[in-house]
Amino acid sequence: MDEKELLIEQEGNVRVVTLNRPEAMNALSFGMVKGLAAAFRDAAEDDSVRAMILTAKGRGFCTGADLTGPDGRRDISTPVGMKLTTGLYGEMVNALANLEKPVVGAINGTAAGAGCNLALACDLIIASSSAKFIQIFVRRGLVADAGGTYFLPRLVGLARAKELMFLGEEISAGRALELGMVMSIAEPDSLMEEARGLACRLAEGPTRAIGMIKKMLNHSFNSDLRACLELEAAFQGVAVSTADVVEGITSFLQKRPAEFKGC
Repeated sequence: MDEKELLIEQEGNVRVVTLNRPEAMNALSFGMVKGLAAAFRDAAEDDSVRAMILTAKGRGFCTGADLTGPDGRRDISTPVGMKLTTGLYGEMVNALANLEKPVVGAINGTAAGAGCNLALACDLIIASSSAKFIQIFVRRGLVADAGGTYFLPRLVGLARAKELMFLGEEISAGRALELGMVMSIAEPDSLMEEARGLACRLAEGPTRAIGMIKKMLNHSFNSDLRACLELEAAFQGVAVSTADVVEGITSFLQKRPAEFKGC
């Protein structure tokens, strides 16, 4: 991967990962896919990171796979090649979804195909008013990948997910908000300011508790009530051993704002 294809910076406890191929609408090269997976795993292991922002440079967030890569992307002509490539995308999305820290998606422009589903893998999404979301796979005769069949029906319901994936139509930021795909909409020049404000608020929270809540919610649709209750009990036992719980209770008794440390 060209090191310039991904920009990684940190301010305080918030790490910002930026896709940086604006001339290609941030289409995903193999290097970017591997680099993103590594960046998410690194954030998971770094205690200084308590929240993350995922965004991109230019007028597009990500238009999915780069079909103009080396050797004309020979993988797209063989079943085994496509299976291996899709597996790489899966590792990237899995690392993001299982990162036990909150991730804010600041979606600055068009998010199509795998780029759309990478955006939907973020925990809270702020979309630019100019953003568009497209499940473009059907236009190429492909099936959805990068976690789309997991995230989209959970966000919009099964019937709407079928509509968006069967038809492959462009969805505006306003429509995405109506469908529950995004949390809010910002004007382009204030997108990062709003994303940073939200990420900072999350970073000031009880990071471990938020991470465990994220994990429980991710499993909730695959669990029955008993399994959810058992997981809640198990994780509550972990949470009560953290310093943040002591701070949360102490601050309540002392009638002051809590100052969480994320541990």
